[in-house]
Amino acid sequence: GVVAFSIEGVHPHDVGQVLDAAGVAVRTGHHCAQPLHRGAGLTASTRASAYLYNTTEDIDAFLAALAEVRPYFGL
Repeated sequence: GVVAFSIEGVHPHDVGQVLDAAGVAVRTGHHCAQPLHRGAGLTASTRASAYLYNTTEDIDAFLAALAEVRPYFGL
């Protein structure tokens, strides 16, 4: 499972740094889909992925860290 997302008002690289500080690894950038990003009016996106080795605790940590992104930037 892979999901790419954007948080309005926060650059994906900044999202990645906040999540990294919480111990959550994601990828940021164009993900070889720059024309798609351009068409959607995005400069880039953040991408999270999960696989068989991820636990529910990993998902909970991701969601908790993600919930802190907007408040971190005062949004």
